[in-house]
Amino acid sequence: MKWLLIILTSIGLSGCNSTHTTTADTKQKVDVTSLFNHSLFTLKPVQTEAEIFALPESEQQAAISFFGKYADANMRDDQVLGRFLDAKLDNFSYDGETLTATEATLNRAGNCISLAVLTQAYANVLGIKTSYAKVDSYPMFRKHEKFIITSSHFKTKLFANRATEGGENEQQTLIKGTVVDYFPDQDSVFSGNAQYEDLVAKFYTNLAVSALLEADYDLSYSLLSAALKYAPRDAEAINTAALLHKHVGDINSAKQIYGYAFNNHLTSTNLLLNYLNYVPKDQTVLKNMIQTELDRSPASPFDTLSLASSYIEQQRYKKAKKLIEPLLLNYHYLPEVYVELGKIAYLEQRYQTASEYFEQAVNKSREQYKKDLYIAKQKMLNHLLVRNEDIK
Repeated sequence: MKWLLIILTSIGLSGCNSTHTTTADTKQKVDVTSLFNHSLFTLKPVQTEAEIFALPESEQQAAISFFGKYADANMRDDQVLGRFLDAKLDNFSYDGETLTATEATLNRAGNCISLAVLTQAYANVLGIKTSYAKVDSYPMFRKHEKFIITSSHFKTKLFANRATEGGENEQQTLIKGTVVDYFPDQDSVFSGNAQYEDLVAKFYTNLAVSALLEADYDLSYSLLSAALKYAPRDAEAINTAALLHKHVGDINSAKQIYGYAFNNHLTSTNLLLNYLNYVPKDQTVLKNMIQTELDRSPASPFDTLSLASSYIEQQRYKKAKKLIEPLLLNYHYLPEVYVELGKIAYLEQRYQTASEYFEQAVNKSREQYKKDLYIAKQKMLNHLLVRNEDIK
């Protein structure tokens, strides 16, 4: 699959310059790793921050040379880098792997985090400041044995060089920039701002999940330890850490990690849903507290759909519909909204309604693999409708 890349010029508001300060060097107010059962694992070496963003000398010179061609052009530095990336990433392929900047350039492949890392690496060489936007998507959940894997990606904003905007001493509130989105055609929504430290943490967490799936528990532990130094409040890294302890047989530590996250407000919908599974049925007060937090926790429509999906599994269809139907107002363009309503209609044996929902999902989808899946579901439903008519 070719990369889908879009470069947009944007203007944002800011009161001060942003710089990259590493969370690893600052005092942390929370420390989930203090609850890790370190005796179960052996620390393995992982990529350093410098290694993640290092570029071969040839790539550094290519970027510098490209910039030299536009030295006298009426273009901002961020626009030049955007043009460079547009040309550079044209033949990159998506392979799902999280790679360092050097690995991505050598393989001409990687996933969205790899592309964000590569973009940051070029920005480092050229002295361009960056920030990020986290974008959530609701793909067909990819199951791997006992795991369900979801995904999110980052958009990168390259900030314009302020010196070109009126002098170093001038106080500026308008900051021009270029937004780089690697998957503009993907069904996704903005879910929050992110910084450099979040990107580093996401790199480590992605690799930790891959190691967990391969049952390389020591490597997963080592990568999660690194991730939480950069983003100690990252709910998905914490959730993965709890799952790691569960899969090495330490259920008690998993519970403690979930409890710590819950008590310190380090939660996400995924984390809360998993925590709920660890609480005994007789602990109704705690269960109700988690459920209350779940009901108000969704940060994006995809979180709402995940929560609704948990209600569907419990056959609480009315509750699920109550969550999903309001999404039709502001997120009517997301096919997954219609898919979940279609599932409910199917389970309630309202096959005609279910078929209509899946038809809507097909029409709303921008990704072909989703269209193909929804068309197959609709054909199955139409077959049921015909069979029921024949029985009558």
